[in-house]
Amino acid sequence: MNKAVSTLAALLFVAAASLGIAPSARAQSVTLDCTGSNLCYADVTPAGAYTYAWSFNSNGLNVIYPASCANQVYCSFYCPRASGYITANVLVTDANRQTVGSASMRALCTAEPL
Repeated sequence: MNKAVSTLAALLFVAAASLGIAPSARAQSVTLDCTGSNLCYADVTPAGAYTYAWSFNSNGLNVIYPASCANQVYCSFYCPRASGYITANVLVTDANRQTVGSASMRALCTAEPL
């Protein structure tokens, strides 16, 4: 009897999995896009309410941030004296202040957007 119940339970699980109703977790990922100049964009999947904490390594350049990037999806900057590459970092947390993920990327900093 127990073997029959175990077999039936296993068959039901396999049938449910094949129908796509098995339990699943949604993976979260953070990507950073700084492919142009003077602007970076953070993207989080799945979409939701997140907090964005930006940081930068200026690599010796004089970088100006015209507005606060805190909790913004986009962060803009420019380098009025000399062009070069900086490193952009973003840390994303959820409403419970749990880390969702982070990303880093080189970004071109110029006096005028290219």
